[in-house]
Amino acid sequence: MKNTLLFLQFLIYFFSLLSNSVAGASEPLPLTLKDTVERVLKNNISISVQGYNSQISEQSIFEKEADFDPTVDFEFTVKEETRQRASTLADAKTRNQDYDWDFSVTQKFITGGDFELSVDSNRNQTSSSFTSLNPLYSSDLALTVTQPLLKDFGIDLNKREIYIAKNDQKISDHQFTEKVINTLTDAENIYWDLVFSIEDLKVKETSLQRARDLEKRVKAQVEVGTLAELEILQAKSEVASRDEQLLNAQNLIEDNEDSLKNIINMSFDSEDGLKNITPVDSPSFEPGKENSLDEALKTALTQRPDLLAKKKELENRNIETKYNENQMLPTLDLVGSLGINGLSGDSTTKSGAYDKALSEAFSTEFRLWQFGINLSYPIGNRAAKSRLAAKRLEVAQLLLDIKDLEKKIVVEVREAHRQIETDIKRVHSTRVARKLAEEKLNAEEKKFEVGLSTSFNVLEFQEDLAAEQSNEIKALIDYNKSRNRLNQVISRTLEAHDIKLISKENS
Repeated sequence: MKNTLLFLQFLIYFFSLLSNSVAGASEPLPLTLKDTVERVLKNNISISVQGYNSQISEQSIFEKEADFDPTVDFEFTVKEETRQRASTLADAKTRNQDYDWDFSVTQKFITGGDFELSVDSNRNQTSSSFTSLNPLYSSDLALTVTQPLLKDFGIDLNKREIYIAKNDQKISDHQFTEKVINTLTDAENIYWDLVFSIEDLKVKETSLQRARDLEKRVKAQVEVGTLAELEILQAKSEVASRDEQLLNAQNLIEDNEDSLKNIINMSFDSEDGLKNITPVDSPSFEPGKENSLDEALKTALTQRPDLLAKKKELENRNIETKYNENQMLPTLDLVGSLGINGLSGDSTTKSGAYDKALSEAFSTEFRLWQFGINLSYPIGNRAAKSRLAAKRLEVAQLLLDIKDLEKKIVVEVREAHRQIETDIKRVHSTRVARKLAEEKLNAEEKKFEVGLSTSFNVLEFQEDLAAEQSNEIKALIDYNKSRNRLNQVISRTLEAHDIKLISKENS
């Protein structure tokens, strides 16, 4: 008995939790347009994917800058060789042991030249009796500098890969900005579509209720014999038709909710994902606050990220063209080197180790210097000419692409600006049409009450009123979406939502 009571208590507790969770899931999720934008920026996957491109491009800059980092090399080798000798003046067999330890530092200059500082050290021990120093220590220190004077000369020329990498990062930033703008535009449009579908559902619910009320009135009059049976069939048919429209409107709300949840990356089985979204913001109507067409065109041609990205591409092509123009020049390199050396070892008259060889080297008594030029030029130089011609063609092609994009932007801005003006007129006209439809329906209902009209006419005027109410809501929503479109084509979406993207250049 006790176990049964415990089991019943557990069931009561379980079903209470289940009912609470279901009740929590049925609660609507209020969502403002600002909340939607914030969730998109935080959670949207496509924006996150695009954001990695800028970070990848940044690493490319470090890679190109590393070309001017110094390189340190160290090499240590041990070698032993035993060899027979054919000469009667030498030992029949000799054995040599060599220890080499070499150290060098090399670095490329931003002017195109490079230097190498090397230290070569050696210890040799042999069994030959004809060697005066055994073991023998030697040390050589040399500095070699090479500087191009024509081909490959110049700071900008040799930093071209860094400039291109930085431009590529800026291109990635512009592409990221474009992605954010397009995604926010889509999110805002979906938000307004959801607002429309909810408001349109209310219109259809009211229209259905009107039809049902009329059905009751017709049924009552049919029962008393003032109307024919055909009238009730007409009313019932219209109720069924509007009930179908209501189901379609409810389905559209669910579709728009799913689209909105998807673009803000809300899991459908999460706590918020199980709730119905209730848009908090209402569409605004503020005619006259839009930029003039001239201002919109000026803003678009200076701020559009796709156009800015194209211009950065043009900078890269011009950098490559200048480099290939330089490659047309002959190679004329200035080469110079300076070295010192020292030698020591053991003999019958003296002895010394590696430190003495170093001491002799730094005494600068034994030194080497060399200076010269290297001139080279391929006859015809057809490869360089071909590459230069190709780069110039790429520049010309990209200039045409930019001109074409500018024309496309102008058309998009003009269409978006003109559409706003059209939507303003639509809002005014639909408001008038809705008001007239209300007056016509009221007049027709009064005529029906006194027997001067039919249920068919009343239902038709009801349908006209519902259509005009939906048209008014649609015109207002389209006006807000057109403003959203204008912000998109002139790249003012981020400013409109008070969003600032911080790029690496400005951070």
